[in-house]
Amino acid sequence: MDTLPDVPMDWEPQITPQANVDTVQYGDGYEQRRPAGINYVKHQASVQWSSLTRDEFDQVYPFLKDRLSLTPFLWTEPSETTPRRWICDAVAKAEINARFWRVSATFREVMA
Repeated sequence: MDTLPDVPMDWEPQITPQANVDTVQYGDGYEQRRPAGINYVKHQASVQWSSLTRDEFDQVYPFLKDRLSLTPFLWTEPSETTPRRWICDAVAKAEINARFWRVSATFREVMA
């Protein structure tokens, strides 16, 4: 499995845990909840690279675009030591000027 290129991000990505929970609501207002599977908490990450040189842009953007919503890759969150599997759900690019590019993306953690 491929690993996200090691091009430094601008700042720490925003990581949001999301829980997949089954909920049953009863008529008297009572609610019962349980985890939907063993790995029911997964993370979503919003990441951004600003002021990328052309070489850095050519490493990051095609990597994410070629795998968009389909092929997982390995990435280690800055506060972690172990890589996990992620899918890139969205990627956007912007040319700041003739020398620099900006790339932003949304990653979603996957188990397989």
